[in-house]
Amino acid sequence: MLKFASFVAVCVLAGGALADEVLLVNGGKLSGKARREGDEVVVTTPHGESRLKSADVKSITPGRTVWDDYADKAKALDAKDAAAEVALGDWCRENGLGGESRKHWKAALALDPDQEDARARLGFIRYDERWLTSDEYYRARGFVKIGDEWVPSDEARRRDAAKKESETLKKHVKTIRDSLARMQSMKRKTRLAGKLELQAYAESIGDTRLGGFATDVAAFYNAQWAEIRRALVLVEVRATLSTLKRPIPTFTTSLGANTTPVTIQLPELSVVSVKTTALVPADIELDEEP
Repeated sequence: MLKFASFVAVCVLAGGALADEVLLVNGGKLSGKARREGDEVVVTTPHGESRLKSADVKSITPGRTVWDDYADKAKALDAKDAAAEVALGDWCRENGLGGESRKHWKAALALDPDQEDARARLGFIRYDERWLTSDEYYRARGFVKIGDEWVPSDEARRRDAAKKESETLKKHVKTIRDSLARMQSMKRKTRLAGKLELQAYAESIGDTRLGGFATDVAAFYNAQWAEIRRALVLVEVRATLSTLKRPIPTFTTSLGANTTPVTIQLPELSVVSVKTTALVPADIELDEEP
């Protein structure tokens, strides 16, 4: 249910036709064909219906609407005249009655299947002595629909080939990149898996140069890891040792006159800090190892 507490609008009907004027309690007004349904007032315009609570309506002033004009024209229509049906359909379109316009154009075709104006209004195209819808027309001419676009069949084939080529190239690049990424690992088994995967792919596409490239890359990374493993990783080590000195020194005080003396212990710690470095070999597996 729409609320019109602050709604002010005037729907202007095509052709300047008068309409029922619905005055709202808040001062707004609507123009259209008004009718009461229970505790509601329904206002119909060429653009749709608005429903208001009866309590929100102050008054309804009757007037002539486009619907009244349409009813008169439909009553006077010769139901056997296809051209008259087309004309009334055109009038409905010009006055915002889209649904009614199509109804009369279709009625014209029911009377005369070759009525050109009605066919044109409904989107039909004359081709090879037949009336075809837009889609049928393009298919008959050998066009192919891609998305919302109709294109010649040779252009459709070109686009399809380009799409497949792009997808193949993306897959080609990804396969090589994934294999090379594994061949960079410091783990021997992972590098070997990457090498074998790239060689198998090279064989599947008949690229002997790519297969040789896989062997060269594997040897390169193995040599690089061998150089790196010869280096040592420097690790800093810090340690602190604390020892309690014995005997523990004491201090005796009376804490004032006429009190029992109190003995207080004063422990001392001997703290030794050590800071050094250690050299640890990197955990790298080489191809020549068992």
